[in-house]
Amino acid sequence: MADSQVRRTTHDKISLFQACFTGLEHVYGTYDPRTGQVRQVKQPVPYEVVLRHLQGRQSYGVYLLVGDQTRAVAADFDDEDTFPPLEFVRQAGQYGIKAYVERSKRKGWHAWIFTELPGVPAIKARLVVTAILDDIGKPSTEIFPKQDRLNGNASYGNFINTPLFGCLVPRGRTVFVNPDNGFRPYPNQWDFLESIQRVPESVLDEIIEINELAATAPTAPTASAESSDISPSFGLPPCAQKMLAEGVSEYQRVACFRLALHLKKAGLPQDAALAALNTWAPKNNPKGDKQIITEAEIAEQTDSAYSKDYRACGCEEPAVTPYCHPGCPLHSRNQDGFQAANKKAKLPESEDQSTSGQQ
Repeated sequence: MADSQVRRTTHDKISLFQACFTGLEHVYGTYDPRTGQVRQVKQPVPYEVVLRHLQGRQSYGVYLLVGDQTRAVAADFDDEDTFPPLEFVRQAGQYGIKAYVERSKRKGWHAWIFTELPGVPAIKARLVVTAILDDIGKPSTEIFPKQDRLNGNASYGNFINTPLFGCLVPRGRTVFVNPDNGFRPYPNQWDFLESIQRVPESVLDEIIEINELAATAPTAPTASAESSDISPSFGLPPCAQKMLAEGVSEYQRVACFRLALHLKKAGLPQDAALAALNTWAPKNNPKGDKQIITEAEIAEQTDSAYSKDYRACGCEEPAVTPYCHPGCPLHSRNQDGFQAANKKAKLPESEDQSTSGQQ
């Protein structure tokens, strides 16, 4: 844990550590490294508790959930396979979120996401992490905190062992690792912690809304001076409205698939969506010698869209970007530098490929 460039005092390190791994202040968890026995300590969490942890004398487990707020959320991958945490980091990146991987104390990995201070509603952080785990096919992975809020049935929640336990760091355990460099530990853990990017609550809100992670009705884009020509239609975003109204000249099958998804999210049954898309097809004006998409192809793309729970909106796909509108919240998000906030689905790259079975 020696500093290679920046000289930090013990106080500096503890302050940096607590900014990342602080929760309830009147209780903490610990374990015996020799026996593995875990216990809860119902005492305040003073400076000395963190110091003993960093020195390797007694581990510190943090109860992340404070009321309904948390400063961090972690996915606990309980095996040695590096692929799941790597996929988690990559998929989080598709949302515009930085996730960080820690080597756990015995086996497996913790994937951490840090939120803005002083914290965000745990329910929002957990919703987003749950979606990422669903995306990578690991829906049963444990998430910390395990609850959305503390109440009479969960007065403490569950603690998670914090990183940088002094007696394990020399063994390459409880340290943060670089997934892009063979999961090797970062050479300076303190420089690393100081460089982490925190996720604002507003970003979580946008991801939840865009991907319909909460059980809320679809919301039409807010009208503005620049978007007064776009009117709400069944909760469809402006790009879908424009594609339906004007037709497309390229990527008909991808466009069909995307439109079917939007109609599905807006609440239309599949047969109604199919009828709408068959009405839409004659408006298309394909380039070159390509033909207008057929009824059979429309049925195939619509069936694919309705057969699985896709969340992506396809904002960055060539089939969709020509129809982006400044009045759309997704467009605004991209302009603010969060192009990856909406997940990318694996879609066909040419007119000869089908979206069936893709996610």
